[in-house]
Amino acid sequence: MKSLRKLLFVSTILSLSLTNLNAHSFWINSFESFSHKPGHIIVGLAWGHSMPIDDILNAQNGRVIVDEFKITSPNGEIINLDIPSSEPKDATKTSKNFDVFSADMGFQKIALKENIQKGVYKIEAKSEATFYTQYIDKKGNTRLQLTTLDKIDDIKKVLMSVKFEAFAKSYLTIDKWEEQKATNKGLEIIPKTDLSNIKVGDLVEFEVLFEGKPLSVSASSIDFITANSNSFGQNDGFSLMSYIENGKAQFRVQSAGQWRVLCNHKDTVTKDGVLKDLFGKVEYVFNGASLTFNVKE
Repeated sequence: MKSLRKLLFVSTILSLSLTNLNAHSFWINSFESFSHKPGHIIVGLAWGHSMPIDDILNAQNGRVIVDEFKITSPNGEIINLDIPSSEPKDATKTSKNFDVFSADMGFQKIALKENIQKGVYKIEAKSEATFYTQYIDKKGNTRLQLTTLDKIDDIKKVLMSVKFEAFAKSYLTIDKWEEQKATNKGLEIIPKTDLSNIKVGDLVEFEVLFEGKPLSVSASSIDFITANSNSFGQNDGFSLMSYIENGKAQFRVQSAGQWRVLCNHKDTVTKDGVLKDLFGKVEYVFNGASLTFNVKE
């Protein structure tokens, strides 16, 4: 038992160092306004580290290409939202001290109607799948290409080969909360608590699935969620953390404001595993998922 605990501790430190310190996160900003009935929400995308806005989607130090951005009504109707471009662009203005870049974060206003259907509206975004292959070629040079192993001819030794995708969710509740169901696609953080009426001190529970299967902390896979807020943890550089056990994780809300839950998961591609379609193309799949919600009091 002691050796297992020691292994979990060391693995956790390594996982935190590798996946959280320098990696950008992808999340949805969703802000409700009911000052004028029936109300509206402003939704947009975010990329980087700090909430609510950090970097632009086409940042020079790392960009994200958005593949999906949509809102799903309680009856299953899907409305695709406008997707901002992630094409690299030059500065619009320059000076001795700084450069100015246009920032399109995909912000859109969703104006509610008087007879709006009651229930939960799910806002989702997904990045385009990106492939990274780092290798030593037959001439001894270290190279990096944004493609899969099977499309490269001059590999002598593979250093890294991964597929990366990011998933983001947020919710709007009209009148009543409804249980959220899994899509069984990619990495999912599913709320098991009514997010429409969270108060400081409440325990919030989540289910975390990868390709429909529950994640769980073990000696071979240290899976956990982190949670922080622009009013708790973020300015001091720390997050709450909860191990995922049999697909379940939870934390207690510490402050009012916007909260963001994150999970990163790496899985090995095998010939007979759940990711067998990628065998021979990449060695690992790395996914990131986020869920954002607002605590009013």
